Amino acid sequence: MKKSAVFIFAFLALLSSVSAGDHFDVSLSFGQSSYKWPEKGISFSYGVNVGLTSRLEMNIWGVSELVPEPFMSNMLGLDLTLSLLGARSTASKIAGSGLNTLVSIGGFYRTDNNGAGPILSITPLAIGTPVSGRRERILKTGIGYDAVNNEAVIMFSLISIDYYVRGTWRDYSF
Repeated sequence: MKKSAVFIFAFLALLSSVSAGDHFDVSLSFGQSSYKWPEKGISFSYGVNVGLTSRLEMNIWGVSELVPEPFMSNMLGLDLTLSLLGARSTASKIAGSGLNTLVSIGGFYRTDNNGAGPILSITPLAIGTPVSGRRERILKTGIGYDAVNNEAVIMFSLISIDYYVRGTWRDYSF
């Protein structure tokens, strides 16, 4: 019991912001993605991103197949993303780093075969900030391990766009 309390306290301390600013920005994400790559078909990605600190955000996402069988195959996930090249948000009207590289670690669940496991991904180029109201994530590539089915999962997304609904320049103007 004592170890669980220490773990929960450490986790919450990690998620809390180091500075006094409000980094709680929220965006909706849409784009192209595939987790059955290189199989044929068209899939799309969607999700919600929530800023936790100036460099850390949490993502709840999904990838669903559109062609050839709509929504027959889905992948849902949750991950933590770290900005490597600078602060993604300054919690003020001053924008963070407009060009960034993102590294994510998390977990996934697949509806087509009840698979689940960890996933690690990198986005080499992210253009935009929460203050600008939009961010493009380009060439996101991830690799995961489906522990239930004992197989590798490879994800690839050419582009996805985040539309910020909280934490933009509108929230900091008078």
